[in-house]
Amino acid sequence: MRAGSAARLLVSLAACLALLAGCAPASAPETDAPLPTAPGAQRPETPAAEEPEAPFGLAWQPSAGLNPYDCTVLSNRAALSLICEPLFTVDGTYGAAPYLAESLTSSGDGRSHTLVLREGVTFSDGTALTAADAAASIQAARDSAWYGSRLDVVATATAVSDRELTITTSAACGSLDALLNVYVVQAASVGTETPVGTGPYRVENGSLVRTDWWRDAAPAVEAEAISLTAVTSAAELRDEFEYGPVTVACVDPNAGARLTYHTDYELWNLPTTVLQYIAFNRNSPVFSHAAARQAVLRAVDREALAADTAGGFAVASALPAPPDSSRYDADLAAEYGCDMADAASILEAAGAAAGEDGTLALPTDDGTQTLRGTLLVCGTSEQRVAAAQAVVDALNSLGFSLTLRTEDYSGYVSALNSGSYDVYYGEARLSPTLDLSPFFDQGGSLSYGSMADSEAAGLCDLTTENEGNAYDLYRYVLEQGLLCPVLFKTYAVYADRGSVSGLQPCLDGVFTLPLTEQELGTE
Repeated sequence: MRAGSAARLLVSLAACLALLAGCAPASAPETDAPLPTAPGAQRPETPAAEEPEAPFGLAWQPSAGLNPYDCTVLSNRAALSLICEPLFTVDGTYGAAPYLAESLTSSGDGRSHTLVLREGVTFSDGTALTAADAAASIQAARDSAWYGSRLDVVATATAVSDRELTITTSAACGSLDALLNVYVVQAASVGTETPVGTGPYRVENGSLVRTDWWRDAAPAVEAEAISLTAVTSAAELRDEFEYGPVTVACVDPNAGARLTYHTDYELWNLPTTVLQYIAFNRNSPVFSHAAARQAVLRAVDREALAADTAGGFAVASALPAPPDSSRYDADLAAEYGCDMADAASILEAAGAAAGEDGTLALPTDDGTQTLRGTLLVCGTSEQRVAAAQAVVDALNSLGFSLTLRTEDYSGYVSALNSGSYDVYYGEARLSPTLDLSPFFDQGGSLSYGSMADSEAAGLCDLTTENEGNAYDLYRYVLEQGLLCPVLFKTYAVYADRGSVSGLQPCLDGVFTLPLTEQELGTE
């Protein structure tokens, strides 16, 4: 057991995840009594023993590697944020700020963009960052495991000088800076397991070692070397943090089974673009009727779901944008807040009537349709199953007759692809621009159950061109009952108390240290 672990075990289990619990250090053990001395002799002072400094450690999964384009494991990506740095950062308000990029300008049609790199940036091996490295990194990120299809809009990225590259997009793109929170590595290393980055640490013999960083600022971690401890499960990571050498742990508390961290720690909530939502199979006789979908939007108590099922690691949202985002409109969100009376009125206005068993039925062109069906959810997450069950209970109290259907991941995806469900509770990581086109584009990666909608897809394109169009997109989606947003997840960063300083996590950047006003040239 490492130094300090015994003291940690004294911390009460009542320390909750949302609070930064504090505890007093355990008393030092008594030392042997000093030998007696002759009368009148002066007893020499015994120097206080110094407790050796505990090494700094991070967890990782070796099989996932440390390539920023292929790696999808949170623990590894926490380490990556010490090795690599992005062109732009996206903060907790979902606003983009230049980092390795100094500026980004666009032409009149919004399809040609000039990106200028910051001067004086070097990789951990001392070589200078060039536009060729940035261009290769952007190309590697396109359609990669982590960045997915968010950069589909990028047609080309070409270096035109040491510090300048030209980026062309297939459509006008007013938020390209947010899409470019992409880690940059040396062009020659983009396909390697441990690429060379510009961060304050490099990979050496299975550890992270401090390097000559190009910035004057001190990173949040002071250690000269950081050990990497291999873990294979969330429970093992928790145990290595509580009893082993792991100093900082980045986790998704709601990914699978709920794990409680008991020891004394500091805690940061890391913003994400992971949306949980309810989506409908419009081929289902139950939810082909817009009134049934509209009633669901009013019957979901998002605040309760976030509080009761996500353990504080989520923010409720009636819009497909986090409340801290500039795209969020509070007045529009209020129109679609939980209101069971309003939900009942919508169904009543559509002619719904209860049958002998109390289940509502809606009149349709093909006769009366009973609101009976199944709600599908992936059973790998306790939180999602609990949230889906709460939705079923709420709708059934309204007059629906829904049954919860849980499947493992492969069965869940199979059911979505085959359309063998009526409504499902889903989760998706959106791009930093919160693009909804995967739901509504024909053939989109999330357009299950005939969700594709040409009007919504067109509004998505306009929002990509200018985010000011988000309001029209969200209003249309909600009015048509195409999608029912529920919450946005947050990740957790646990750290030994006092082990890091100045930590300001951003989107996909646990240790990424924001540039100062002087570095940004805004002082």
